[in-house]
Amino acid sequence: MVKKPVLPLVLLACTMALAACDTTPSSVGVLMTQVASACKAGDKNALRACYATEGVTSEQIDQQLGSWDAYLDNKGDPTYGWTLSGITYVSMADAPNNKSILPDTITMAQGGSTGGLKVTPNIKVIGFLLVMFKQPNGTEGGATEPIGIASDGTAKFAIENVQQ
Repeated sequence: MVKKPVLPLVLLACTMALAACDTTPSSVGVLMTQVASACKAGDKNALRACYATEGVTSEQIDQQLGSWDAYLDNKGDPTYGWTLSGITYVSMADAPNNKSILPDTITMAQGGSTGGLKVTPNIKVIGFLLVMFKQPNGTEGGATEPIGIASDGTAKFAIENVQQ
């Protein structure tokens, strides 16, 4: 009687099970890679390419890029410089259960009213990217960015248009 190796089959089954658990859409994975590269390089132009341009002006994109200044513009100071420590995708369905995402953030991403302001994203939001940074002293900070699928089929950051 010949014994068949069981370990390779078990490893294959485990690998397939882990792959099935990854619920990050492939286009979101591509965006995550782009954001990570842009943040590591401190490259705002590369980060600009991560925003959906549908229905927004270049000034609106510039305004959004300004929120990244604290994390990207201080690379020369080793004491206070922020470095990328991780990027996580959270689907819209999972967002209410994630303590890192405030309820108003979800409301705004879905196109609703908060604080007397009506907010409409420029593309349909499917989830959020949590982009985390760390300082040498251990201080952590980050950005929670709504993302969706742009008209070209790629995942991009959504821009929320605010109206009174």
